[in-house]
Amino acid sequence: MKRILTLIISLLATISIFAQESVDKIKLKPYGFIRNYINYDSRQCINLMGETFNMIPLDEDWNQDRSEDLNAVDELSFVAFTTRFGVDVSGQKIGKAAAVAKIEADFCGYGSNNTLFRIRQAYVGLKWEHTTLTCGQTWHPMAIQVMPSVVGLSPGSPFAPFNRSPQLNVSIDAGKGWNFTAAALYQFPNTSVGPDGTSYDYSRWSKIPELYASWKHVGRHLTVGVGADFLSLMPRKTSIAVRDGEQVSVTANDRITGLSSELFADYKSGKFNLKGKVIYGENTSHLTMISGYGATDYDPQTGSYKYAPIRSVSSWINATYGKKVQGGIFLGYSKCLGAKQDFISTKDFWVRGAKNTDYMYSISPSVTYTIKNLALALEADYTVVGYGDVAINGRTKALRDVDNLRVCAMVKYAF
Repeated sequence: MKRILTLIISLLATISIFAQESVDKIKLKPYGFIRNYINYDSRQCINLMGETFNMIPLDEDWNQDRSEDLNAVDELSFVAFTTRFGVDVSGQKIGKAAAVAKIEADFCGYGSNNTLFRIRQAYVGLKWEHTTLTCGQTWHPMAIQVMPSVVGLSPGSPFAPFNRSPQLNVSIDAGKGWNFTAAALYQFPNTSVGPDGTSYDYSRWSKIPELYASWKHVGRHLTVGVGADFLSLMPRKTSIAVRDGEQVSVTANDRITGLSSELFADYKSGKFNLKGKVIYGENTSHLTMISGYGATDYDPQTGSYKYAPIRSVSSWINATYGKKVQGGIFLGYSKCLGAKQDFISTKDFWVRGAKNTDYMYSISPSVTYTIKNLALALEADYTVVGYGDVAINGRTKALRDVDNLRVCAMVKYAF
């Protein structure tokens, strides 16, 4: 018995020493910032996260005698919940691969009465000489390949994709600057719209992950690339069929499928940076873009629906110059192309944003002053939306322009 106890104690001591040696190799690099935003809007807008993530101005809403537009109300906000904290983990090897991890959070889990600490990124990765494998929640590759450098919280949205999702991502260095990326993604927290509102259920019921692939070349000054994204969702778990004159609940297996593509470029030389992207999108609402899909047909015998994605073309270009004092300008444009077929009705299609948008454009000049860890910035974002009557195929013809001027001041201390 004594020998057994001695053996167990020796074994535990060995494990403890090994664990301590392993822990000593782990490197933790904390980072983050305290950030405050002051935002002024000349009009009520469609936005997220407590009116901080601004998208587009709301359409006109005239009172009974058409003497006042009830959405023409300006407002001012002052928030600090975009403050962020993260930790990068590195230092160990698994075989020939370097093991890395990241955890990043902020206070933007916005509710009706409070703000919540939320996870932004949480992933683990393995890095070989030419291949990187990432598993966990991080930026959607369609958002991060080239991202605008702006002052406001919404980085170019809804002209530029914005999404973080759990994913399995493989990046391969093919040599001579060429890179191939492929990813399988699951929707959360950024999700698609549908019959039940904005929900990750459509992705869960689908059981088919979103698929993305890109091919790009990274040069000394210029990066160029193309990417494609495939999304297949199940808008309903159950449906209603008519049998013998009675309505019966049945399980559904209908799908809405969209295929999107992108062309992007990023040029850097000294203090100057010019970058941009063109996107053809089908049902890109999960990318925080003005898009969606609708039902085009219904079979009462089976309860089955057919769907069509709403298509759009979006583009943006962003130029910045400077380091200590940096000036920048962002230009964005988007055009709704509607669906290829008519929907069952104007109520049977679902869009993030507004159903009756034809086009939109934005111009956003900015200036940022940085001294050591402190950054002070000011940005003016002027956005115009062409609104019209809701069309049966989602392709609205603009009848009026509605604009908003957002003035954004930012104070940030990074560490």
